[in-house]
Amino acid sequence: MKKSLRAFLFPLVLVSLYPGPLSSAPFSQSKTINFYREVVPRDIAGLGLRSDGRLMAGPVLRELAGIPRADLWWDLESFATDSWLVGTGPGGQVLQIEIDPNGQTYTATPWADAGSNHVLVVKKLHQNLVAGGTNPGAQVILWDATGREVARVALPADSVLDLLWEHETDTLWVATGNPGALYRMDVARVQATPGEQTLAERGVTLRAKIRDRNLRRLHAAPAGAILGGSAPGGNLYRFDADGSDPLILMDQESGEVTDLQVDEAGNIFATLVVATGNTRRRVMQAANVQAPTESEAAKESAESAPATPTIFEAPPIDAFTGRSELVKIPAGRGIPETLSSRQNVAMYRMAQYQDLMLIGGGDDGEIIGYHATDRRALSFPGSNSAQINDIEALPTPGDFLLLTNNPVGLIQLSFTQAGRRVARTGGVNLSTPSEIGSLRFNRIRDIAPDAIEVRMRANRGRDPVEGWTPWQTAAFGSDTWRVEDMVGTQVQIEVRLPEALAADAQLDQAELFYLPQNRRPVLRSFRVISPNFALSPRPVASSATGNLTLGQVIGSSPNPNDNPDEKARQALLSSSLIPQPGAQVITWSVSDADGDQLSATFSVRATENDAWIDLGVGLTEEWFQFDRRGLPEGTYFTRLSIQEEAPRAIADRHTIGFATDDLVIDLSAPKIQRVDVSSTDQTTTLAVDAEDALSRIASLRLVFNNGHTLELQSPTDGLLDARTESFVAEIENRLIGKATAVEVYVEDVVGNIAIKRIQL
Repeated sequence: MKKSLRAFLFPLVLVSLYPGPLSSAPFSQSKTINFYREVVPRDIAGLGLRSDGRLMAGPVLRELAGIPRADLWWDLESFATDSWLVGTGPGGQVLQIEIDPNGQTYTATPWADAGSNHVLVVKKLHQNLVAGGTNPGAQVILWDATGREVARVALPADSVLDLLWEHETDTLWVATGNPGALYRMDVARVQATPGEQTLAERGVTLRAKIRDRNLRRLHAAPAGAILGGSAPGGNLYRFDADGSDPLILMDQESGEVTDLQVDEAGNIFATLVVATGNTRRRVMQAANVQAPTESEAAKESAESAPATPTIFEAPPIDAFTGRSELVKIPAGRGIPETLSSRQNVAMYRMAQYQDLMLIGGGDDGEIIGYHATDRRALSFPGSNSAQINDIEALPTPGDFLLLTNNPVGLIQLSFTQAGRRVARTGGVNLSTPSEIGSLRFNRIRDIAPDAIEVRMRANRGRDPVEGWTPWQTAAFGSDTWRVEDMVGTQVQIEVRLPEALAADAQLDQAELFYLPQNRRPVLRSFRVISPNFALSPRPVASSATGNLTLGQVIGSSPNPNDNPDEKARQALLSSSLIPQPGAQVITWSVSDADGDQLSATFSVRATENDAWIDLGVGLTEEWFQFDRRGLPEGTYFTRLSIQEEAPRAIADRHTIGFATDDLVIDLSAPKIQRVDVSSTDQTTTLAVDAEDALSRIASLRLVFNNGHTLELQSPTDGLLDARTESFVAEIENRLIGKATAVEVYVEDVVGNIAIKRIQL
């Protein structure tokens, strides 16, 4: 009677000390949408990005339409109601800008000509007097209210970089570059004294020189002191009213102090830009230029500017790769503290709005901020221009006028007006094609949920431009938004909020839920172990405890050495093999990218039969052993079927079969076809021919009855590679002595042995 399958299957002892998770992880996943990280400033309108990932109510930007009439605008100065003066380059004109706030337009008309390349700074001193500073030539020009020049002073430097006016004393402070110096100018005396006189006779005196190349920015401080920021050293100086040597309040290795502010408490705020690599600073040293002496500068006329190369060059081709910092000096004398730092963003000008420091920068037209109370960095809608070079407050609280470059223009920024409020993420990478689920905001503040519109689109590729589906509006239900039947590797999310938005309105970070593609298991290896060995499985060592860890809760990446599947594989490889007649061990290794629970079925089929025999089913370990003697002799095809198990839903479970190595069941010994013995006085020669029906011949062993033994593993052709082999053994007679018989043992590769006794 044929044995049943159960009779020859070895019992499987599945041993594992790994405690495993408390419950299986869900196959659906979620991705945190941190708006501060996922949204770039140019993809938001009317909103702000907080550094903790929230969306908040922000300013509305409206670009004013007009013809700029100059390639570069450097400085913006209020002149009259809805009228502004702008210093320009490279034509060296001062333009008068008339603004129509209702029509969102501006008109630029020539107001004055400086007779130089650039007017870097314009300052309105009082109702009937305007001052400007030029580059090159370092000339300070005074104009009346009609733009008529009334006085001009040439200073011994390359550039006038900033002007500061003291109304009480009618004093104009002048910051120069190359060399960096601070000059005091008596405005009334300059107007009254002819231009042929020396600087001292005209009321212009040198307050101080600094070792850094450029004195870049000026600002008034309490008690009559003057603050000055430098470049390219990035120092902050204080020039006290008593005329003493300047004090350094902040020392940097390099950088440009681009703006200064002082609040009511005397705290100093400074923006610092530090360039790296070959990126050029906005203020650079002129190549091979020697600053003119004071006597030479006094002789220069308005029509004959000095022949010195400009220190303002064309914008670099390379993107800005430096960093910027907002620095606070408490009470004007404390240790500098960095409040906010940005990589690859330049901070150029500051303006105060309530508890917010509003900062314009570049080189992508960024508008950023810092909230002093919350101590958080902020990002606001970006400009279409490369740089924001000036920020000036408008009469309406919360409204500002921004000057932009590359291209030149004006922007009206308002924290109080209603307008379009949209934020759009870049492509959120889900790593694998996934079914897009719901979007849920962690918390919604001061916004009705049904007033929030969410749109999505997806892309199965990784291209940022092509391959995207059309935008689709997500359906709102309960507290989530979802677009049905959307699949992609990348997804973009657009959030639209009401135009009239409360000042405290906020959207917390969002969670996007998705179901990754159910990927099929992959067979990494399959091995048929040499027969007649049984496996003694080694327990999986583990140092884990049964307690839930913080890393499991927050999703921290586990150490590869702690991977339970890898531990099980290592334990299997270090298990012992025990000789046991008839035992056959099969091992395999399967990986599943989704972490599914897997089971295996191992089956065989005789080559002459179409029916598969399941030797092992529901196998959860990556090995199986059985008694090969329960199968008829022959060559068998093998198949390993891998099935996904719970918690994967039944309808979603993959089953995949792998055709694996052939299995040979050979229980019969080889046949010894011929044994020929011949001898001489010195030697005895044995020639043996052997054949096996199913397996290769493995070796020949000769045992003489005097105890001498000889084993051959090399046939006559040198190749031990066939089921039929011939061996020739030549033995010296002195070794076999008086032996009268020899036993011939022929073994095949599966361990079957044929024996034949030959009389000598």
